[in-house]
Parts: sequence; structure tokens; C-alpha cells
Amino acid sequence: MKISFSGTLRGVAALAVVSLLMAQIVIVALRYVFSLGAPWATDLLAYLFFLIVSLPLAGVILNNESVRVDVFSDRFSPRTRRAIDRIALLGLLFPAAGWAAWTSVPMVRTSWRVLESSPTLGGLPGFFILKTVMALVFATLALVALIVGLRPSLYGKEDDR
Repeated sequence: MKISFSGTLRGVAALAVVSLLMAQIVIVALRYVFSLGAPWATDLLAYLFFLIVSLPLAGVILNNESVRVDVFSDRFSPRTRRAIDRIALLGLLFPAAGWAAWTSVPMVRTSWRVLESSPTLGGLPGFFILKTVMALVFATLALVALIVGLRPSLYGKEDDR
């Protein structure tokens, strides 16, 4: 059985989806049935949603699973589509994600220095971990864009779509 990095991240994101659904049910029950509210509850949902959205991103690029709304691409040859994908990966995603990762480093260091907690009063601790994951997601996206963009066959298949 082959376990991949992107598969592991997808598994964690799937676990976060289940956790989000269960937490939402508990939070709604606490709020509307028992009239109990907790500021940390909103943070928990936001943290889980962040993980759900961000963790599978590298796998989406590696496996060419991104959603495209193309008007013209059906008319292009596979070679032209690969060239467009290569330009998008190396000319757009790599520099943008690399810049985002690089510029988030000071924010992450400051956040770790003060062990930043939630900006919400009474919210969850560990906001510095969320900021770290964000910077790592950007760095991973930049690295994946560079690696996939420089491969002779972009996505490991002859016909990429």
C-alpha cells in the first residue's frame, strides 16, 4: 500500500470535515437547546475549515485535479494546454505562492515569539500554529508548482487532461 504526502494531507482534511460537522452539531445544540455559547466554538469551526481548504491544495496541483472553467481549451491541442499549464505554474503560481510564503515568515516568527492566541476574546489558543500552517501551505504550493512546472511531462501522463 502506497501512502503519499498529498494522500495523508487529504486524509487529515477529511478528518477535519467530519470533525467540523460534529462540532457544528454540538455547538448548535449547546447554543439553541441549552442557551450556552462559547467564543472558542467559532474559532474551532474556523480552524477546521482552514485545514479543510488548505491541506489538499498540493495534491490538487500534483494530480491535476483543479477545476477549470475554460471557454477555449477544448479547441487547443494537448501540447498547447500543457504549455498554458506550464506558464500558469511557473509564471503565476510559483512566484505568487513563493512571495506569500516568504513575506509570511516575519509574521509567523512574531506569532511564535508571543505564542499568539485567537484574536477573539476567549477564543482558542494556538493561532500561531494556524499561521505556521498557512506559511507552510504557501511554501509547499510554490515547491509543487516549481517541480511540476519543470517536469518534462507535467502531470506524469502523456495527455494531461
